[in-house]
Amino acid sequence: MKIWQRRLSTWLDKRIPAARHFTLGYKNIFIFPSRFGGLYLILCIGLFLLGSNYQNNLMTILCYFLISLFLLNLFVAYLNFAKLDIQLGKVQNCFAKDTIQLPIWINHTKEPAHGLISLHFWQHKDSVTADLDDYSNPIYLALLCEKRGPLTLSRVTFSSTYPLGLFRCWTHLQFSSDILIYPTPLICSVTLQSQLNDDNQPNTSQHVQRGHDDFDSLAPYKQGEPLHHVAWKQVAKGQGMISKQFSNQSGSSGWLTLASVPANDIEIKLSQLCYQVIELTRTNQAFGLDLGSQKIALDSGIEHQHRCLSALAQYRAPMQSSN
Repeated sequence: MKIWQRRLSTWLDKRIPAARHFTLGYKNIFIFPSRFGGLYLILCIGLFLLGSNYQNNLMTILCYFLISLFLLNLFVAYLNFAKLDIQLGKVQNCFAKDTIQLPIWINHTKEPAHGLISLHFWQHKDSVTADLDDYSNPIYLALLCEKRGPLTLSRVTFSSTYPLGLFRCWTHLQFSSDILIYPTPLICSVTLQSQLNDDNQPNTSQHVQRGHDDFDSLAPYKQGEPLHHVAWKQVAKGQGMISKQFSNQSGSSGWLTLASVPANDIEIKLSQLCYQVIELTRTNQAFGLDLGSQKIALDSGIEHQHRCLSALAQYRAPMQSSN
């Protein structure tokens, strides 16, 4: 990044700090004559010079009228742009190399805004244009997620030249987000390390959890359980509300460890662990994750998968000390 771009970015961070919701106003709106507005001003200056030199009152009046229209357009353009209320919608976590769609919600504060508005990432050419008189929320911006880790969004530029194109109103908004980019899943064999007991001997345990496969036992009915789990025969015998408990057996539980992945590159290791986490969750198998500096206890389910993938996304290799 060039020096002036870094300075401008630093100034914008102070002027318009990152947030998830913005209401446009004088603190975050910039306005300047457009190219068409610059040519318009040159025309007005030419008319004024001609009217003054040739003492043509009609030409001078026309010049004053155009200048008045120019100034009026300045206020209308600003007031129209300041009616916007902009926020970033909810974005799901994704994997590296994926393209996500950022939902941008554009609402009106009091009165509706008019004209076209253009959206694009700061210092990027690809833009999306929406008609403020006829559009549907949200408006999506495509973003390629290149690498894993917490996603820092670039500033999004919003601009409009309503009503006559003489002035360009714009702003650069920095949206804060909690989006995580997981490593790209890399297909490999799933390898679980047996948990070690106090004697450092392998201790492979069978994970049993409640499910819907095989009848396991009877237990007192708890409010909120499905009625089709109720043992109606026991109810008919006057034994009260009793619920059937079912279980399913998954494979042997164990640990996914970073050290056991046969790869030299740390990113390849994380990608292979990512694939294994997804596969074990898909088969409803219990597992733990050992990244050396961080351990996630044995568990299963979507929430456990999210915790493991988040740990992989935010993993930082330990700094090696130099002798």
